[in-house]
Amino acid sequence: MKRRVLTIVLAVALAVLGTFAVLVYVNKADARAVAGQQAVTVLVAGKAIPQGTPVHEAKASLHQETLPASSVSTDALTEITAAQEDLVTTAAVSPGQLLLKSMLVSAEQATGGLTIPDGKVAVTFTLCSAELVAGNVHVGSDVAVFGTVVVGSNGEVSAQPNCTGQHKQQLGKGIGNTRVAVPKVRVVALGPAAKPEDEKATNSSFSQNSSPQNDLTLVTVAVGQDDAERLILLTQTGLPYLALLGPAAQITPDNHVVPQFPPAPKKK
Repeated sequence: MKRRVLTIVLAVALAVLGTFAVLVYVNKADARAVAGQQAVTVLVAGKAIPQGTPVHEAKASLHQETLPASSVSTDALTEITAAQEDLVTTAAVSPGQLLLKSMLVSAEQATGGLTIPDGKVAVTFTLCSAELVAGNVHVGSDVAVFGTVVVGSNGEVSAQPNCTGQHKQQLGKGIGNTRVAVPKVRVVALGPAAKPEDEKATNSSFSQNSSPQNDLTLVTVAVGQDDAERLILLTQTGLPYLALLGPAAQITPDNHVVPQFPPAPKKK
């Protein structure tokens, strides 16, 4: 008799617990359903926002929309905070697209870790060890950039870096000219350059001294537009060379019109 009573009590208790568990599950499911239908306010792009746009500029292209919570990512922004004003967008934001927290990073992160001063651009060119003051140029160094151009007797410009042989390979009899390209520039990054897989011999008076360019370094500097144009043209037609600036060093541009690489031919 006692066993039968105990069995009945246990059965009733299990039934009560089961019913309670079902009610709890149903209540939670209802709560989730209600939460999914709740309205949330998010920021949406009204027009295209280019990649790298500062948040304080992108705000003019954003507006608020109210959407069901179930259709909105938890990463969506509902407002722009003061701490986010100086961030930039990591990708282009299309019209109608929600602005996500993950789309905003610091300017340094957006430029691959480079710290580029306001109003400047980063330009990279390749140099040998000697042109880097024997490896004494580092990130943060202030340097002057000199440019050497060799014009052959046939008018062709030949200035090819050769890190282990003659510093310059010339076509025919050339006339060299070295000028100041940029008086002062800040180095923002350094890194090894990839070695060429196949370097063909060049027909030149110094071809016997040619050898693989196995001592090349990528140098990245922060410059304005005018200096960027000079450096890019110099790296394509001449040979850049860095001079490490001391605390009181003063490098002045040559007293002539902005250097041309190669120099313009003289009028007859």
